[in-house]
Amino acid sequence: MNEINIRPFEESDRTALKNFKLSEQQLEFTSLPLDVLNDAVGDEDRMPCVVVDREDGIVGFFVLHKHYRHEGYDTRREVVFVRSLSINESVQGKGYGTKVALNLPIFVQNHFSDYDHLHLVVDADNAAAWNLYERAGFIHTATKEDGPIGLERLYHLDLDQKYVSNIKLVVDEETEAPDVKIDIILDNEKAIGCIEGTAEGKTLLIKNIFVTEDERDRGIASSALRQLGTFLRRNMKELSELAVLVNEDESINQLFEYVGFARFKETDKEDLYIKYIKY
Repeated sequence: MNEINIRPFEESDRTALKNFKLSEQQLEFTSLPLDVLNDAVGDEDRMPCVVVDREDGIVGFFVLHKHYRHEGYDTRREVVFVRSLSINESVQGKGYGTKVALNLPIFVQNHFSDYDHLHLVVDADNAAAWNLYERAGFIHTATKEDGPIGLERLYHLDLDQKYVSNIKLVVDEETEAPDVKIDIILDNEKAIGCIEGTAEGKTLLIKNIFVTEDERDRGIASSALRQLGTFLRRNMKELSELAVLVNEDESINQLFEYVGFARFKETDKEDLYIKYIKY
């Protein structure tokens, strides 16, 4: 698969969007592009966007909506919501959904530089979708029980942080249990760092995160930590939480706070930052 290009909708894209198809099951979670396109084109607060591949053409569509307030959630006015995201059924299974999710933060930062908060709402039953968003760095912040088809999840992404879309995580098979080493791979080619820890029951206790000196200050470490929960759900299913000891260096603590770790003071785990990855 080639690199995708995400760009604002152009009127010449309309014909390709007419050919979009989604399964009945997918239509429970999202809309066909033409069902929402005209409303988006006519609204200055909405930006319809297309996802383009060099060989497959227009493969995806979504709308970025400024100032949107989703019923049942108390969010700021100065936010952007991702809405009606879909990948054409004919090209599903090629990894386009993953590519879109990983590139969304940078795209929105480039087009909405005055905004710090990106939100989206996902039906809880749509696990494939929320796994993708969590891998991209979205954090689950609230749940609504009475959505149109049941439970809904509100996700948030801090646009004031750095995001790197071209990394992936790979388990180092030579590391012996209970130790765990997960390599951080850049551009599917070289290891530029790793996350090391120890599996203790259902918890992965993170002991070290390393990034090569020439790749630091780009957001590699935080991007890898954002992907870690989804990666472990898929590759180490016995784990249900991540933990790291509180550090004397406050910048290290902030790194983990920014990616969804929380400290539970006045408990027997008050010396730990914890992130639950199964819920």
